[in-house]
Order: sequence, then structure tokens, then C-alpha cells
Amino acid sequence: MAKRQLFAETTPLGHRVVLTRDRWREIIRYKHPALAGHESDVRDCLRDPDLIRASAKDPDTHLYYRTLSRGTLCVVVGGEDLQQRFVITAYFTRGLKKGQDLWTK
Repeated sequence: MAKRQLFAETTPLGHRVVLTRDRWREIIRYKHPALAGHESDVRDCLRDPDLIRASAKDPDTHLYYRTLSRGTLCVVVGGEDLQQRFVITAYFTRGLKKGQDLWTK
């Protein structure tokens, strides 16, 4: 059975990133409840980030950053298939994680 998508967005790197309803529910219920109601901000962060950085721990994991009035949003993206990557998690942060910059606005 196919998982229900909240959205699929193409990033400035040309990657297609999917956020499923189940993943979003897990993020806002258990990991980062402060993100409830910010689905459109997560989508905007993928479509139009300020910075994309490769994780220092895993270069295939990309961190998308976008500054909002509430703070800096970080959306963590993974997956081996560049045309079917997925949101691992998302959260508000005060600082940027270490890693190699892949793209800047």
C-alpha cells in the first residue's frame, strides 16, 4: 500500500523530496511538537532554502535551512534515490550544524 503524501517538492539541487502523512504525524507528535501547523514552512524550506548543507556525520543526509520570524527552520532530508528522497525530521534551531555547504541563496 502506498504511503499518503502530504507533498512532494523539488529542491534547488534538483532532488525530489517527499513528506508522508505518517512521517509528519511522528515529527509533530513525538519529536518536535513546536512544528505543528508549520507544514507549509517545511515545504517552503525545501523549495526555497537559505542554505543547503551536507551533514558532517553522513554526507548523503542534507540539512535545509530557512530563516523565519520564529527562528531558523532545519529540514533533514535523506534517501539514496535522488528522485525520491524523504524528510527524516524537521525542527527549529538556533545554530547551524557542521558540514559542507552544497548550495546557498
